[in-house]
Amino acid sequence: MSREKEGYRDNIAMLNERFPDKDALTRADVAAVLGVTMRSRVLDRIKFNRLRLVTKADLARQIGL
Repeated sequence: MSREKEGYRDNIAMLNERFPDKDALTRADVAAVLGVTMRSRVLDRIKFNRLRLVTKADLARQIGL
């Protein structure tokens, strides 16, 4: 059984608090979370699906806040 990444639960709690009505986030949402002004920087760091969305669970795994 694989272990969840350190900080995952804290990250998912923060995302659920910031975006209670969304299951998937846009590039603009992720840019706001990461504190970057250029959305193109988000594309360098975060993997999105074909619809240019990322689920909160997947984002919590990818970020290391």
